[in-house]
Amino acid sequence: MRIKEFLVRRYGPLHDRGCTFRRNLSLIFGRNERGKTLTIDALVKLMLGKNIKDFELIDRVEESPEGYVILEEGEGREVKLPERGTLPKVLDLSSAECRNIFVIRNSDLSISREQQFYAGLTDRLLGLRTAEIARIKEALREIGRITPTGSFRDIKEEKLKTRIEGGEELLGKIEGLLEEVRQENFDDLEEEAARYGDRLDRIGEMMEELEAARRRERYEKGKRAFDSLRESLGRLGGMGVYEEKSGQVWRDCSRDIQRLRDDRKALERELEIRGAELKSLVRAFDTKQSDLQVMREVKNRLDNEIRQELNDYGRRRQRLVSMENQERFFHGAGLISSLLAGICLLGLLIEPSRVFLVLCPLLLVSALVLWVARFRTVRYRASLAADFERIKLSLSRLDLSGGTVEEILSKIHRFDAEFIRRSEELQDVRRRKESTEERIREVEERAIPEVDRKIMEANGKIDEIRRRSGVESLEEYMERVGLKQNLEKSAGESASVLRSQFGEIQGGLAVNVPYWEKEIARLEKYRDRAGGTRYSEETVAELEQERQGLLESLAETRDKVGSFQRRMEEIERKANEILRPGEEYLYCRTSVDLRGIRKRLEDFLARNSRIRNSALKAISIFEEIEGEEKEKISELFEPGGPVSGYFVRITGGLYREVTLNQRLGRIEVERADGVRLGAEKLSGGAYDQLYLSIRLALGERLLKGGKGFFLMDDPFIKADEERLRRQMEVLKSISASGWQVVYFSAKEEVRRVLADEIRRDSIDYVEAEAVFCWPGPGSGDIQGTGSYGNGRSG
Repeated sequence: MRIKEFLVRRYGPLHDRGCTFRRNLSLIFGRNERGKTLTIDALVKLMLGKNIKDFELIDRVEESPEGYVILEEGEGREVKLPERGTLPKVLDLSSAECRNIFVIRNSDLSISREQQFYAGLTDRLLGLRTAEIARIKEALREIGRITPTGSFRDIKEEKLKTRIEGGEELLGKIEGLLEEVRQENFDDLEEEAARYGDRLDRIGEMMEELEAARRRERYEKGKRAFDSLRESLGRLGGMGVYEEKSGQVWRDCSRDIQRLRDDRKALERELEIRGAELKSLVRAFDTKQSDLQVMREVKNRLDNEIRQELNDYGRRRQRLVSMENQERFFHGAGLISSLLAGICLLGLLIEPSRVFLVLCPLLLVSALVLWVARFRTVRYRASLAADFERIKLSLSRLDLSGGTVEEILSKIHRFDAEFIRRSEELQDVRRRKESTEERIREVEERAIPEVDRKIMEANGKIDEIRRRSGVESLEEYMERVGLKQNLEKSAGESASVLRSQFGEIQGGLAVNVPYWEKEIARLEKYRDRAGGTRYSEETVAELEQERQGLLESLAETRDKVGSFQRRMEEIERKANEILRPGEEYLYCRTSVDLRGIRKRLEDFLARNSRIRNSALKAISIFEEIEGEEKEKISELFEPGGPVSGYFVRITGGLYREVTLNQRLGRIEVERADGVRLGAEKLSGGAYDQLYLSIRLALGERLLKGGKGFFLMDDPFIKADEERLRRQMEVLKSISASGWQVVYFSAKEEVRRVLADEIRRDSIDYVEAEAVFCWPGPGSGDIQGTGSYGNGRSG
């Protein structure tokens, strides 16, 4: 089974995108955002129809795709989807098997709901009956009305667990109540209740007498406190101007005035010191500025005239060095030419000859030229010496002359350094002078006026307090503040007594004084009541305690008879809730009824316990059968099997075995060094290699030796190039064995690994474009223009 052709006429932004495949390995390459993933989503929906619940994030485009997929079976038979049904129906597969084996989306090679998938797949491949066993176990739990853990279930309407637990608890209560009925004696209960009533009447009379004494004492205490409060408030009437806060302000202002006066004296002393310092700095600044001005004139002369002359002299001196080297040559050559000319003249005198006649003039001219050239050097040296003397004369006027150029330059350098030092000293003196002047201005213009302003403000506050209070001294003011505080304290204590006796209402003393006066007037009728009795909280507490004890005993005595009836009514209600007898309502009015309900509860608990135990025994038998069946799942991952074979090959021998751990329910691998790891501990690339191996092996087993196809969306995105190359070799191998691989990729490394196959035209290859407008299948094996335009037909 392979994909021969597909066409997506419309799916979101995709229009008329399709391919016809001739080879088993196809690479559809394109940069991101070229619609490759949407194309795969469209193919999945076209092949699976509505069976896409196992595919995640496939609803980025809500509409259903328009188009078709043509599958090619053996012997040239073709099936057109979705016209002829869906892929699960054609191949007799589930949508989970299609997702977990044949389609790799979003670079995700993992298995969805892995453990359940392996179990269901194993049932299909090996003919197991684990699902049927699970249904039988569930039916047994339904019969026994128990949960998977073996306890009674507690579903919404049935509430069996709650009813059984309630029945066990209710049996205990029934046994206790029957024992109490046997032990209690109810003959003397009425007589005992009458004695309790007489004593309660006497206690009531005594508590009334004590209450009258309490109210009389409350009146007397409130009257004294009210008279004291009224007197204190009367004396406080004219003392509102004397406040602790104002006294503190007066005290603080006096202290601040003294501190500010000291600060002003300190500022005046600082002005004197700063003034003297400024005069010294001005003198130093003028002296240094004058000295620097003299040096600046010398420096200007140096910069404008002498430095240029020194530079020129330096260049000419360098030229002289070159000329002196030539002079030595001219001097030697001149001597040789003169000597040879003399020899020629001597030879000419001794024996005239044509050779001497020719050489003699030439040698004389040569000697003359060489001596003239040497003379030029001598004259240049004399000129250079004259220039140096002129420079020395100019520098002598500036007291910078020297015997040599080096000595002169050294003096000029020292002069420059001294000029810079004195300039910096002048700047330092200027900064200090300016800083001192700024500080003097700040003290004169801001600091002293600010101190004077604060002194005036403090005196103003004190004068205002004097004016309002009418006193002249702080001591007198604080004395009156103390008197006011004592009166307020006395009034507060009196108000506190009144508040504790009568409470208070919102609004302060102005509202509460009339309120307290009314409350005292209401108690005046108790002024002469219970004169010989003093109120005692201990006596009241003792009487109240005795009264409560008598009330409790009386209530207990009166309630004992009714108590048993109420408890029987409660047992009746709970028994009907637990047993649910239907129309036959159970009554509990007598001990006979109580024993009958006990028997019904015991039968109910025993019957459900028998059913539960029988169900658990049957379930344990089927669990043993299920365990034996599930052991067969390891056949899919046995050592040396196809999963291990593919994984060893893809990893280049780094791993040697893949197994399924039944106890932990997870895939495990064994490295070449013998270390065993869970799949979740592998690197991203090795994890992808493992699950590619699983998909390959399971696909072969699922199709029973037949060949199918893989749709892959960049499954090896985490692989380096070497690992990618090994994985591609496996894909080429399985495609050569009859499997079809349609590989969508945006990775340049994939195209680089398959470059030889693309160049040899041994695989289908096409490049995707960003704009899709295919003419559709039929114009070529793989559309080289249009949807994936500018691609190459493989």
